Amino acid sequence: MIDIANLVNQYPNDMELGAKVRELYFENKKMIEEIFEQQDGKFIYESPDGGKTVYQRPIGGDINNRTLVK
Repeated sequence: MIDIANLVNQYPNDMELGAKVRELYFENKKMIEEIFEQQDGKFIYESPDGGKTVYQRPIGGDINNRTLVK
């Protein structure tokens, strides 16, 4: 989690602060993309009714695109 107050104190110049925020944003985005790439081909299994029906979707996939597991 990013400590905004600390960043503001550390980078009082708005241009420097903006540059640091962008840097942290892109580092975080890259890390998340790498995590999802490692999960390629793996699934989340969900059962909204306590096990009567089971749905599968790729990790990071949209819940609206899940499929019923028979």
